Amino acid sequence: MMGPLNRPARVPVPHAELTVCGTCSSDFVIPTAWAELDGARWWIRLRCGECGESHEVVVPHAAAQRYDHDLNRGMAKIATALERLDLERMAEDAETLATALQLDLVDADDFVR
Repeated sequence: MMGPLNRPARVPVPHAELTVCGTCSSDFVIPTAWAELDGARWWIRLRCGECGESHEVVVPHAAAQRYDHDLNRGMAKIATALERLDLERMAEDAETLATALQLDLVDADDFVR
């Protein structure tokens, strides 16, 4: 069987193998390309963000949907962590500015472009 880029596609794999790298066991595996082969299967090129390993798989539609759900859940976790870190950084910046103002280290001229 050939993948969409005329390369041999791997045989169908269990859903769990989509999220875990077969080389380093990391769970930082992401899709870099995909295509629906027919109504029942998807071709997906996967890449591990940890070790860089790339490979292609063919999976049933249901496994591709579960993988998509897992990716969305992971992206939501990243967005939540980013928001928390951004709020912490902004609070530190505000505290630094307040201290600088109290110590008279900045004035209006510091904000003129």
